[in-house]
Amino acid sequence: MTLQRQAHWQPEDVLVIEALNRAPYMINLHVAFRGSGKEVSVRVGIFPGWPCTLPVPLSAASGATLFLPRTPGRFKATVSGANLRFDELEEIEVAVPAGAEADVACDGITVQHKMPVAYRMPRTAQVDALHQWRARSWPGKARGMAGVRAALGAELQGVAPAYPAGWSPYGGWNAKRFDATGFFRTQHDGRRWWLVDPQGCAFWSIGVDCIRAESSANVAGIEQVFKPALPDPADASHLWTVRDDARLFNALAHNLERAWGPAWREQWLALTARRLRRHCVNTIGNWSDPALHGTCGVPYVFTMAGFPRTATAVFRDFPDVYAGEYQANSRAFAAQLTARRDDRAMIGYFMTNEPQWAFVGELDIGAQILMTDTPSATRDALISMLSGTYRSVAALNAAWGARLASFADLAHAQDLRTCPGHAADTRAFTKAAVERYVRVPAEACRAVDAHHLNLGLRWAWIHSDYQMAGAGVLDAFSINCYQLKPDAAQMASLAGTAGKPIIIGEFHIGSLDRGLPSGGIRTTRTMAESVKAYQHYLEHAAALPDVIGAHYFQWNDQHVMGRFDGENMQIGLHDITGRPYPEWQAMCAALHPSLYAIANGDREPGAREQACVPHGTLCW
Repeated sequence: MTLQRQAHWQPEDVLVIEALNRAPYMINLHVAFRGSGKEVSVRVGIFPGWPCTLPVPLSAASGATLFLPRTPGRFKATVSGANLRFDELEEIEVAVPAGAEADVACDGITVQHKMPVAYRMPRTAQVDALHQWRARSWPGKARGMAGVRAALGAELQGVAPAYPAGWSPYGGWNAKRFDATGFFRTQHDGRRWWLVDPQGCAFWSIGVDCIRAESSANVAGIEQVFKPALPDPADASHLWTVRDDARLFNALAHNLERAWGPAWREQWLALTARRLRRHCVNTIGNWSDPALHGTCGVPYVFTMAGFPRTATAVFRDFPDVYAGEYQANSRAFAAQLTARRDDRAMIGYFMTNEPQWAFVGELDIGAQILMTDTPSATRDALISMLSGTYRSVAALNAAWGARLASFADLAHAQDLRTCPGHAADTRAFTKAAVERYVRVPAEACRAVDAHHLNLGLRWAWIHSDYQMAGAGVLDAFSINCYQLKPDAAQMASLAGTAGKPIIIGEFHIGSLDRGLPSGGIRTTRTMAESVKAYQHYLEHAAALPDVIGAHYFQWNDQHVMGRFDGENMQIGLHDITGRPYPEWQAMCAALHPSLYAIANGDREPGAREQACVPHGTLCW
């Protein structure tokens, strides 16, 4: 359905969609704002069987925010694109993904002057006493706490698992040795890149993210879908977190506490140490419990917090990188490495994850600066570069096709449609600004910690050459690669440009046949297909000579009612009660020990690619 711009619409108005998803899985509505040849879209997740009210502010068309704050019944909402002004808006289209048209009913689509104050709710409770989805049954669904307690207890019995024969204490490969330095490092052996563990053994990083006793739901405004009711925060404050408008309840911790009692956390740490060895995981990935770091015998990557920002932002989270404030904040940011700089179990650190400004493909930061009146040191640096390049405003006008009276005009917002020749200069400045964005904090980190590897920024994807700027100050170049397998040509190109090996910070291929309605960014229909897809991905990643590791996202399933932003994906090795999926246990134990032979070129990857679900869930 398409709405044409109406004269009475105001910038603060809200598009309100009344919709019902009849499918048994999540479906994403696509809302497209169009005008002046531009398009900004919002992908909105809607839950099965929930007649919902979905508000999307018209201001989302500016692209100033990547994720919209959650509202009751609206799950994850992600903005693509930017810079469509309200005065440019011509139409709004609401569409269902191809193939899912019969599954979604829209009862009404209107533009209203305010956010809704009342939201429709499902007629029945959605979540049971163990925080499972009531509407669905699946193999292994917990029937009571007694069964959960028995299953968890059985895992803690007997001799603790060990790494496979031929692996070093760090999880490296004893059959291939290099010089030992006592810390992790990288090395190219003439054929491929490797990590090298502190004992000098070749190391390929097999990791899992979010290894922690946490699977939380944002319950704000939807408390009534839980039956029985959740514990009162006054009686169980340790299970509750408030973040901005989100009220988060840790359902996994609630289940573990009821299974094990007050000592549940110590039990979970002991069980997790066993699982890491049993699963043959040699890297504790991003956002994991710090209590596991350096205590369970498994190496880890460190998740740095609070990437440097400045009081003035250029766009979204891109800071004023030429300001002295950015340098000072970078030094403060680097200080968190001080306590870890001598830890031999630490492989390295990621400075941040998926910068939000980089979700806009081919974002031109120089042009972005010129579109506003906001003063900044980065704007001053751009003007200085242009005045140094052109010397006279007449020369700049000739090159850009502009009508500036002086360079001082660049301190004010420009309509770049009247400057059609600006792109070469603003894009060159973008590359310089991004290089500074990476280099300044990286140098600050190196000054504090000379031992560990700087693993970069975990780009969501690579869409622009400027994302390679600053790669030379890193030890590895990191991306989050949500494909059915890493693209060999892309990995070779990235490594060749960066002069560094590649580490994959996130990937997954989920399933739709268990306890959640979304299988993730890449999805198969069954868990049997999901674990085979995992095998296919990792075997092909290990075979690439420029890739030194890949980390799966994530350790536990997400909550059926969605985390802080509404993600509710069936992607975990363990369910909401903390029990492992047998399919995942078997695959990890069989696959992971074989990856060194593949990485060394002694064996070819053999797993077949699995079919992905073409619509619904969170597929792009």
